[in-house]
Amino acid sequence: MKIKVLSLDLINKIAAGEVIERPASVVKELVENSLDAGAKNITVKIKNSGRELISVSDDGCGMSKEDAVLSIERHSTSKISDITDLDKIHTLGFRGEALPSIASVSQMLITTKPPDTKTGFLLEIEDGKIVNLHDKGCPDGTTVEVKNIFQNIPARLKFLKSDNTEKNKIISILTDYAAVNFHVAFSLTSDGKELFSYSPATNLKIRIAQIFGNEFLNELIELHLQHEKISIYGFISKPEIKFSSRNRIFLSVNKRPINSRMILSAVKNGYGEVLQRNENPAVFLAFEIKPDIIDVNVHPTKREIKFKDEGAIYSVIYQTIRNHIITKETIPEISYTTPYQKSDEHISTQPTEYIAKEIQSQFSEKKPALQYIGRIFELYILAQENENLFIVDQHAAQEKILYEKFRKNADTRKPEIQNLLIPISIELSPKEFNILSGLKECLMQIGFELEEFGKNFFALKSVPAILGEASAINIINEIIRRKKVGEISETSATLLDDIIKTACKTAIKSGDKLSDTESIKLLEELFECENPYTCPHGRPTIIKITKDELDKKFLRK
Repeated sequence: MKIKVLSLDLINKIAAGEVIERPASVVKELVENSLDAGAKNITVKIKNSGRELISVSDDGCGMSKEDAVLSIERHSTSKISDITDLDKIHTLGFRGEALPSIASVSQMLITTKPPDTKTGFLLEIEDGKIVNLHDKGCPDGTTVEVKNIFQNIPARLKFLKSDNTEKNKIISILTDYAAVNFHVAFSLTSDGKELFSYSPATNLKIRIAQIFGNEFLNELIELHLQHEKISIYGFISKPEIKFSSRNRIFLSVNKRPINSRMILSAVKNGYGEVLQRNENPAVFLAFEIKPDIIDVNVHPTKREIKFKDEGAIYSVIYQTIRNHIITKETIPEISYTTPYQKSDEHISTQPTEYIAKEIQSQFSEKKPALQYIGRIFELYILAQENENLFIVDQHAAQEKILYEKFRKNADTRKPEIQNLLIPISIELSPKEFNILSGLKECLMQIGFELEEFGKNFFALKSVPAILGEASAINIINEIIRRKKVGEISETSATLLDDIIKTACKTAIKSGDKLSDTESIKLLEELFECENPYTCPHGRPTIIKITKDELDKKFLRK
C-alpha cells in the first residue's frame, strides 16, 4: 500500500471522532463556547435525545460575520495566539476544533449577532462547508443548531446507546456545567418538554438546592481552604451519607468540570475507614489553581488535566477532607451489625451453584424437617435435621422470600397493593426524574403507582402490600442510583428482574431482630420457595455442618 495524503473531508471526520463521541459531546462543546462568550443565559433544546436536533442558544458576545465564517475552519480560535498562551489558559475552549468537528458530522446552522450591530448573520453548513450565508434579524448572542448528527457516518450512529441513555448523558453534562457556573441560567427542553430550568444563583449552595432539593443540603458539610498553591471551596457529604455511584461527585478546576483520579483518590482517602470500597461520598468542590501549574491540553475533550506537582496538591486535598471529617460534630453512631454491601458483580455463581446442589442433595424431596435451635449474632438462624446443623442467613432468606413474592405479583400482573391515604411526594434531580420516568411501567407491575406531580416531582400513590412506606421510598431511591451506574440492565428482558432484585435487597434491614416465632415462620416461608437455597443475587441462604465434621474438630475422630 502506497502512502497518500488524506482528503480534507476524511481528515475532518477522523478528527471529529476525537472530540464528538455522541450528542452529549456536542452539547458540551457548544455550552463551553457559550460560557467563554460571557453568556448569562444558556438554553438547550434537543429532539430524539439529540439525534435529530441539538440547539444551544446564549446571550453572549456573539460573532461578527468574518469571525463566524472563520469559526468553522479547523484550528481557528480567539483564545490563544502563541505557544506561551498554553501556560495561562483561562477559557474552556481554545483548540479550535469544536465547531468544525461538529460541522463535519452533521448539518449545522449558526445564527449570531454582537450587541453593537444592528443585524445578525446566519450560516448554514453541510459536510463542513458553508452552503448559505445571509443577514438575519436576531437577538444578541449566538444560537447553534446541529441536525442529524452522524448522518454521514452510519457506523458511528449505530453505536449510540438507547434514547434514555443518550438523554441522561446530556443531562449529566449540563448538570456539571450548571453546578460550576451557578451564576448562569441553564435550561433544557427535550422534545418540547422542559426538563429543568435553573435561574442564576448567588452561590453554589443555592445551585445545589436547585438541582437536588433543599433537604439534601442538610446532608452536606461546607468546606473552605485558602493555600498558597490552591484554594478549595465547596461541600462534601457527612460521613454517614454514602452513595453506591459517583453521580453526586462534581469537581472543577478554574471553573472547568474535570475528571481527576488523583483528586478523587485524595478525597476518598481523606474519608478513610468511613467509606467501604464500593461507597462514594457526595462532593461539590471548586478548585482555583494557578494556570501555570496545570496542563489542560492533555486530551481533546479537555476533561482531564495534568498537575505539575501532583504530590503537593494531593496532600492539600487529603488533609483538608480529613480535617473536616474527623471532628466531634461528624462522628456517626456506630452499629454492630452492618448490611451486606459487596457488589453483586464480584460474586461468583459457580461456588454458589455447587453449594446449592450439595445442600439440596441432603434433603429428601419433601420439605426438610428442621428443628429450630435459635439465633446468633442477630443474623443467623440455627436449625437441626438428624445429624446435620444448618445455618440460615436471615437476610439472604428474607431477600429470597420477597423476591419470589414480587415475581409472583409481576407474573400475575395483579400485584397486591396498599393504597396510600396521603400520596408521598418524591423530589428528584432532572436526571433522576428522567430515569424514574423510564422505569415507571416496570415499577407498576410490582405494585408501585407513581404519577408525575410537577417538574422533577413524582407522587407515590400506592406501594406493594408486602412493603412499608419507608421501605418503598428507599427502594425507589436505590433503584435510581443503581440505574445510574449501569447495575440495572436496560434490556426489557432483564430490567424487571433487576428491579425486583434491587427492591428485595434494599427492603432488608441490617438490624432486624426476629423473635423465635418469627424465625420459625421465616424458615417455613423460605422452604416454600421454588429454590430456597440461594438468594436472588447468587449467595447461599443456608450452609450445613455435619456432626462428623464437628467430631473431627473436637478430635473425637
